[in-house]
Amino acid sequence: MTDAPTARRPGRPRREEAGDIEKRLMDAAMQMLIQHSSGVTMNALITASGLSRKTVYARYPNMSALLLSVLRQMLDFEMAPLVMPEGPDWRRRLRAFIGILLDEMSEPHAHVLRRILLMDSSLFEEVKPRIEQLMVDRYINPLNAFFTDLVERDLIPPQDTMFAAETLMQMVLQEAQRCFFDDGVDKDSSIFVCKVARLICGGLVAGPDMLEP
Repeated sequence: MTDAPTARRPGRPRREEAGDIEKRLMDAAMQMLIQHSSGVTMNALITASGLSRKTVYARYPNMSALLLSVLRQMLDFEMAPLVMPEGPDWRRRLRAFIGILLDEMSEPHAHVLRRILLMDSSLFEEVKPRIEQLMVDRYINPLNAFFTDLVERDLIPPQDTMFAAETLMQMVLQEAQRCFFDDGVDKDSSIFVCKVARLICGGLVAGPDMLEP
């Protein structure tokens, strides 16, 4: 006769159990933050996760601790540099890239990040370095490389390509932020993309005399 499995004594959960608890909590938090712009509470998250209050509070004593964990998980991965679209016309390639940027900055996960920082602004300093590094690696460096290549091929005059990349990124971020606060309002993003592309392209080809103080 096979011995019956020995019942595990109460205490700290096994590693796989702890991982499942963490996943259920993070999944519930992400879903609620995507669906609700306000009113997300510890009690609501506990109910959505199906876990007990004791289990949740043993890991996260308050909402700030839980939100920080969500932020860290969102940012704790390597993001490959965004690829510049191919094509014969550099202006059209840049316009397409701006559209990709705005779309990505408006995705649900980007909204979750904004909502968390609105709920608890004190968390920003904790994650600011990681956010900035992700922005540089994924968006600004590819733009800088694109502009540098245009200069090297004499398609645009020599200029501060990093400044151009950072300025363009700021414009897209501001538009994504505006759209976030206008949640639910139907906007045609192509109008913004075309206007910014026209502005940036015109500035890139400006003669050296336009850059003098």
